[in-house]
Amino acid sequence: MPTAYVLINCDISHKTEVIKELSQLPGIFEVAEVHGAYDILVKLNQGSVDELKETIKWHLKKIPDIKSTVTLIAIESTDPGVS
Repeated sequence: MPTAYVLINCDISHKTEVIKELSQLPGIFEVAEVHGAYDILVKLNQGSVDELKETIKWHLKKIPDIKSTVTLIAIESTDPGVS
């Protein structure tokens, strides 16, 4: 299952609302408020890379208080709990 991580900068005065909206989008696995260069980190899982792109383009980027995003699509991952 393809996974993407999206780093988000948003209008700080609306961060709580942005997190709530993000949590309701299809394919969203996790939403975390972070400190540093970005405000929010989102993890998405979808059935295909095309579905990831569609969710990001047509849902996530349409949230009005999101100022900018950086998307990282995982090409391979390992589960540290599995030997």
